[in-house]
Amino acid sequence: MISKERLAAAETTLYSTQAVTLNRFGNLMMNAWAGNIYQYTAPFDDEMKMNVSSTFYSGIWDNYYIGIANLQSIINTKDASVQYPSHVAAAKILKAYYMQTIVDLYNDAPYSEAFQLQSNVSPKYDKGKDIYKALINEVDEAFVLLAKNATITANQDPMFAGSLAKWGQFGNLVKLKLLVRLSKSTDPEVIAYRNAALATLPNANAAVPTEVVKYIPASLTEDFTIQPGYNSGNATQQNPLYRNYGVLVIGNEINANYRLIFGSANIVDNMMGRVSRTTGLVDSRIARMFQANVWSALEDADVTPGFEGYYGIPQGTNNNPSNTVGDYVGLGQKNFLVLNSAGQLSLSLGSSQAGIVMSNAEAQFLLAEAAVVFPSKFTGAQTFFNNGISSSFLYYGLTATQATTYINNSNLRANVGWNATTDKIAAIQYQRWIALTNINPTETFIGYTKTGYPVTPMPLNASTSTRPLRLIYPQSEYVANSANVPNLVKSDAFSLNQYSPFWLK
Repeated sequence: MISKERLAAAETTLYSTQAVTLNRFGNLMMNAWAGNIYQYTAPFDDEMKMNVSSTFYSGIWDNYYIGIANLQSIINTKDASVQYPSHVAAAKILKAYYMQTIVDLYNDAPYSEAFQLQSNVSPKYDKGKDIYKALINEVDEAFVLLAKNATITANQDPMFAGSLAKWGQFGNLVKLKLLVRLSKSTDPEVIAYRNAALATLPNANAAVPTEVVKYIPASLTEDFTIQPGYNSGNATQQNPLYRNYGVLVIGNEINANYRLIFGSANIVDNMMGRVSRTTGLVDSRIARMFQANVWSALEDADVTPGFEGYYGIPQGTNNNPSNTVGDYVGLGQKNFLVLNSAGQLSLSLGSSQAGIVMSNAEAQFLLAEAAVVFPSKFTGAQTFFNNGISSSFLYYGLTATQATTYINNSNLRANVGWNATTDKIAAIQYQRWIALTNINPTETFIGYTKTGYPVTPMPLNASTSTRPLRLIYPQSEYVANSANVPNLVKSDAFSLNQYSPFWLK
């Protein structure tokens, strides 16, 4: 395989980890998913107890490093920047996008000597703040290469089908996401390179479409997606989100992972207006995100009187004989319980969905946050915020009118809608949580680590009083790179210390 043809493989393998491993991690950390205790013993036990160790979600690190190494092989190919500069640009932007997640979850990490596979299995660790600075430079170098207007054929780029304009937008968002994450840093060195990089980004006033389009498509329904031709021919060809969490597996049997997951009481009650934060405010997106009484619908399970409709189970519940499996919500029709026009479960339609690398809603909320923390550069925070909600409603097949009604009603709720919220980041984080659940929830979790919003209850019977600020390096590092990897214990992940994300300090 020649180097430029590796781009498609790198895009699809990295997205698979994002869609599968980080979806599970983020949804459980943000108390949106819970386990089916009626058909499984102690589901998600490590997550519910916060048993963070070197084996806890080690696939994030291991799979991202392999995927980023594939991107690096494109970048490192001799004369690649001359022969196919747009491929190198795409690789650099994606490298920054995915490597940011590594730093956000692990802080210091191998970077300057990394991505060489067997050529260097024990690379040194770079400081998180130095990696961030290098990632910003990667994106800047990508912009120079994109300006050469070299062609990427559609089959080599399942994300954007060779659209250099889309790569430019995504690059600006990736750079902005890096800088927004640094907004609370007090490190003079970080502040200096953050502000210098911020000055090189285009301004974005929500009222000026020619500025906004430098970051996001004009249509609220256009996301940053990947579509390599997902289909139901075999498991490796399916959309990875549906393959792992959709209702049907190849052969039209019920997927064990689909059966494993209930919606949590926390997210269901917030969306149904049953908690103090949202009292009386019903969010109609719930009907597409979750399926009411799902096992009553699929397998005729009994429903306890009073539990008809949308109910979730509290995270960490181990025993609840007063209720039954039929009482609770499962994953919904938009991505997981996919139906055809006749109302029947459709393996074909579920398997062939495009993957969401970054939703339009996520991009809108990023711009809203940027307008709050960098108001001299970005303006129109409330417009971006409202657009994020509207985009999420449209993604779920709801109408602009429904979105407007919800926005107007939510404006009366502090830390949910804009008008009643003093700290606007709280409202942004709440709406980010709802919009990114089931899609890219780890981004919400990282924002939660930074801001503390939305206030989220711990699982019942958790062994700690808080969620981790970071993850522990994977076992693969302690085996293959023991001379360099910091030796962390569980408590290091839960307290603010030298190992915590540098942008918290």
